[in-house]
Amino acid sequence: MEIISKNFVENPLVSIVIPSYNRADTVSQTINSIVNQQCDFDFEIIIGDDCSTDNAQDILLSYQSGYPSIIKLLFHDENIGLGANWATCIKQCRGKYIANCDNDDYWHNLQKLQLQVEFMEQNPKYGLCHTDYRVLNRSTGKLTAHICQNTLKRKERERETTTIQSLMRGIGCNASVIYKKNELLQYVNMDDYIKYRFSLQDWNTWMLLSPFTEFGCLHVSTATFGVEKSSITRPKSINALEKRWQGQKECYKYICEKLPTYYPYLEKEFDDHVNVICLNYSFETFDYRNAKKYALRCNPSFKVRCAKHSLLFYFYAIAGKLKRSFSLLFSLIRL
Repeated sequence: MEIISKNFVENPLVSIVIPSYNRADTVSQTINSIVNQQCDFDFEIIIGDDCSTDNAQDILLSYQSGYPSIIKLLFHDENIGLGANWATCIKQCRGKYIANCDNDDYWHNLQKLQLQVEFMEQNPKYGLCHTDYRVLNRSTGKLTAHICQNTLKRKERERETTTIQSLMRGIGCNASVIYKKNELLQYVNMDDYIKYRFSLQDWNTWMLLSPFTEFGCLHVSTATFGVEKSSITRPKSINALEKRWQGQKECYKYICEKLPTYYPYLEKEFDDHVNVICLNYSFETFDYRNAKKYALRCNPSFKVRCAKHSLLFYFYAIAGKLKRSFSLLFSLIRL
């Protein structure tokens, strides 16, 4: 179902995409941070709701009624996943530029769009621009600043040693990114994102764009990445974590098949990377059975040795828990 007013903005310079699923508790903050942007051009907001099961749809309808000239709603008939939802919204965008803001993130800088559009207009060789950002732990309220690394030029990226870690690192915060629409659609097939129902839409898109256009980095903090207790990027169980990384692997394989010259398919390195992540998660959740399973798949280390013996496992896991707790306590004291 598509909801759009008759008096919708005619010539938006920027389209902002919000893929939405549930998050009734945070989506208002997301939308408010966008409609309050201070800029000298028109923009539109495309929101795709992926069959939310809370009252997020009611909130979206309320905002659409309040801002009928700039908010367009797409309500899917079935849950299609984050990547497909995002791609469906992208296909609706009319702006010269496309910005992102997921429904648990927000823009804390009211000049974000103005700054990035000015940069893109003055530097037409760039197909993407990202910025510094910060991470909000919604459980504790702690904010952590992150400085974006000056992005390597395209030819330098081609010469850089390709590792799974470098590929996964990406840009850092999807909500800080703005694309030039023509280049995004030229090199990224949105129909494939919908057809294969990809589970993500950020680093896979950056990888597909990376060989063909320059990435710009502005050292000004504009976006806040919200870290939830449970989300796509922070699964609530080992099974959910495994499912998440299986989806990531499907995206990675797709990218390597599309661009084999740039990205050789390093399946073993990818699997090793995932095994380490699952091992770390098992320690964090005091899951000895799965820690032992993943330790058998990881390269030898002291942590791996601890995972194979129950007493050492619980000693290491408790020590890690205490270390994280003290670190959080000291950071709160400094605040």
